[in-house]
Amino acid sequence: MSDAITTPVVILAFANDQDDYLQNIQVERGAVSRALQDYDDKSYIKLWKQESTSIKDFFDLFDRYAGRVAIFHYGGHANGSALLLEAETGATEMANAGGLAQRLGRETALQLVFLNGCATGGQVAALLAAGVRAVIATAVPINDAMATDFAVRFYDTLGTRKTIGEAFEAARDLIKTKYGDKRQIADFRGIGKVGGAAAPAAGPELTWGLYTGADATAALSWKLPEIADRQVIIRGAAMSAKSGAPVNDGLIQTLFNAVAPFNDELGRVLEGTKAGRRLDLRIVRQQIIDAFPAPVGEQLRKLFAANSIDVARLRQIVQTYDTAVKLFAFAVVSQLWNARFENPDLKVTDEQWAPCAAFMSLSAETAPAFDYFNLILAIDGIFRANAITHWMPECGNFDTALKDEETDTAHRFMEEMRVELARGRVAAEEIESFCVQAEKHLGVLLSDFAFVVKYELATIKRIDFIKSRHKVPEYSHKYVLLNRITAGFMDDVNIRTDFSDNESVILFKSLDQVADNLNLTPFIVDENAFTGDDNSKLYFFAYHDAADDSFHYTAIDDADVELVISDNKYPQAKTLFEEFRTTVVRPTGATA
Repeated sequence: MSDAITTPVVILAFANDQDDYLQNIQVERGAVSRALQDYDDKSYIKLWKQESTSIKDFFDLFDRYAGRVAIFHYGGHANGSALLLEAETGATEMANAGGLAQRLGRETALQLVFLNGCATGGQVAALLAAGVRAVIATAVPINDAMATDFAVRFYDTLGTRKTIGEAFEAARDLIKTKYGDKRQIADFRGIGKVGGAAAPAAGPELTWGLYTGADATAALSWKLPEIADRQVIIRGAAMSAKSGAPVNDGLIQTLFNAVAPFNDELGRVLEGTKAGRRLDLRIVRQQIIDAFPAPVGEQLRKLFAANSIDVARLRQIVQTYDTAVKLFAFAVVSQLWNARFENPDLKVTDEQWAPCAAFMSLSAETAPAFDYFNLILAIDGIFRANAITHWMPECGNFDTALKDEETDTAHRFMEEMRVELARGRVAAEEIESFCVQAEKHLGVLLSDFAFVVKYELATIKRIDFIKSRHKVPEYSHKYVLLNRITAGFMDDVNIRTDFSDNESVILFKSLDQVADNLNLTPFIVDENAFTGDDNSKLYFFAYHDAADDSFHYTAIDDADVELVISDNKYPQAKTLFEEFRTTVVRPTGATA
């Protein structure tokens, strides 16, 4: 069992120079992508294609996929000491080989670095010394079209389940057959123009080299995987709901048993059943919905309201999982922010930091596949390493509760099913089986998180200061309690001698002690806290759009409804997010 998805990642990074433009870069990117796409479609690998790669892109990608990158391919201008990348401003920037080698050398799963630019052989020694297993590099300047032909042939062959060594030989044979020893000078991939009437003659044996470290045999024999990493979705299982048993009854029973120890109402019902009273699932269903915080309760309400077994139900099961996991992820992220504010020198490993960095750089492209469950595990590891007690003490058991075999399998199933649904590939004959499996796994995961019903989620809209002569100061909190979803939302007032934060969605241990809280804003926002309107409109953070520096959120009751926060709309929330990202930077105490 692992606490992280280990699907191998193949990064295809490309860069160009507008003043020395390589026409075949787009051809290479498209053809190599097509050669590997089927592996990505089957979840055998994660294929990442990065256009206009910058130094920041390089480090962001390796932070995001730390420990998972199997192949790093670069296509563009280069020489023996650097790769020519594209800065975010559009200008070119030099990525020095020594720094790149150090970062690549820390990737324990890395099998191959392919530097498809001019005369990159000068970078090989540093890469192998850093621990990279295999490197394909060039000894001399190479023609743009020839470089594309070599790369396409290599990956076409690798995509037929051939080894790295076999794919290299196939590519070299093609170049020798097609070009012989002639190397026309046209568009070369060197940094700077290649002058003269002809380039030095070099056959394919000299032009490209496959260089290996100490374990040459293992490097040369590596192949692309032929099964999805630890796949847990059972296909063709012919599972079906029990004959005569209404949909949802099994999940309701599971949640009843899990929630009752933490909820007085359900606890009394449980005691009644022990005394022989009949269990009314209709009442229990409503009590379960109302016990959970509103974001999760709303998803359970939708799930329990439907009685049909179809793809819509499957989507709702996955959406319920997604909402619950995000709620807990936002809670631990919020506490990490607090901890980082109090202690700038937290000890954090590369593996722990990678999901945090990925969360802070979520985009419209990366958000749908982001694994919030792994973010929870990573932050739990940070807390343990730094002797930080979880604000919700029950989270202190995450190291065992979320890593046991049953929960690990449930997590991986949900993540795989989310990918299946996003691709629209669920076969009609599999839907009932998938629903049965998904309901079982959802019950496992929500049972692990059931203790959240002990806590009170509320929006604090406004706090007014009250002080009369000879009286102790008091604080009037205008709030909306975010539970009992079937009863709807209603504004109320709580006058206390302590205070919390306004315009915020907050977890409380008790509304009688509001100073002891965990503020979840700006990860969860209530638009009505900003407008002053009655009731509540809750949104979860989705991603940041770097193009216009806006933050995008989705409504808890309708994922298609979006709220965009910017300098012009609810700038106070944008400021909070910016403060979070500034505070929770890579800690100075981070370790490899």
